[in-house]
Amino acid sequence: MRQNFNKKVGVSLYYFYFDSGTTNTRACLLKDRTIICRGDIPVGSRDSALHQDRTVLISALKQLYDQLLTKSGITDTQIAEIYMSGMISSPSGLKEIEHLSTPVDFKKLKSSIVVYYEGQFFQRNVHIIPGIKTLPQGTTASVDTVVNANNMRGEETELLGILHRCPGLASGRSIILLPGSHTQAAFLLDGTIENISSTITGELYHALAGHTILGSSINGEKCTELLPNMVCMGYDIVHRYGFNRALYVVRSMDLFAGSTLAERRSYLEGVINGGVMDAIVSVTQDKPATIAVAGPHMQYEIFSAFADKLFPQFKITEVPVTPSFPFAVEGFLSLMEQ
Repeated sequence: MRQNFNKKVGVSLYYFYFDSGTTNTRACLLKDRTIICRGDIPVGSRDSALHQDRTVLISALKQLYDQLLTKSGITDTQIAEIYMSGMISSPSGLKEIEHLSTPVDFKKLKSSIVVYYEGQFFQRNVHIIPGIKTLPQGTTASVDTVVNANNMRGEETELLGILHRCPGLASGRSIILLPGSHTQAAFLLDGTIENISSTITGELYHALAGHTILGSSINGEKCTELLPNMVCMGYDIVHRYGFNRALYVVRSMDLFAGSTLAERRSYLEGVINGGVMDAIVSVTQDKPATIAVAGPHMQYEIFSAFADKLFPQFKITEVPVTPSFPFAVEGFLSLMEQ
């Protein structure tokens, strides 16, 4: 069933929005573009997958919903509609919904929102924003073509928020980079998402820091300066000697080179994030492009270091992050407004 927006002239309504990921879920109660109340829980689709039971996630969402409504002094009957995005549409989410196939623009995403009646906990309709993939609908990849398969769930809504905040990115060609546990690069033409490149980044860094001998060489004080020359050195070493050797160099820097923590961390960021740049180049074929980094300022510094020394064809810009008003919430509201 497809979405029909219910607009009541002169009536001010509450809306509820869930952004549910693999390990965490964020929720907002909104009215007139204002966040009335917000909350988050360390529960995501992974929990349902581990228990092989979708209700693990759904019941947690309902508890969060009830908590925020109680905190705000309103009832379920005052909520006009509930919207959800992210891993909620995955096999371990609320309801599995096939990704939309690229290209995807605002109109296509909005018209593809699915209305699903959840009868066990919410006992009402919820509106699910689907994800996006680079495969045709109803098809799968082979082992020979799977390298071209990329997908996102949740980031599509963030992208709408970014375009709403930075409308200049919806004109001509642009690349929007969403760093995180994994990094998504979205390739846009006049606001239409034409392609995606998905890579493992932050999750890999934390795995190395927490579960390998490299942890003793990169853990320590919370924040250190990012050194562009060391970022580029990481990129150079991984291409000259391979990924495995490049990782071990972090340890050698600690044991034998008298390096600083900032040098080792910056180097490792270059090793890990250099692959993101390689993936982007494989799509752009070295053509000039603007890359807008929508994430922590350090991520902007990392990709600026690459562009300044190694990839002069790219112009790096920074999308301002507003923690009090996330991209996903702004994207959801843009869907509601137009």
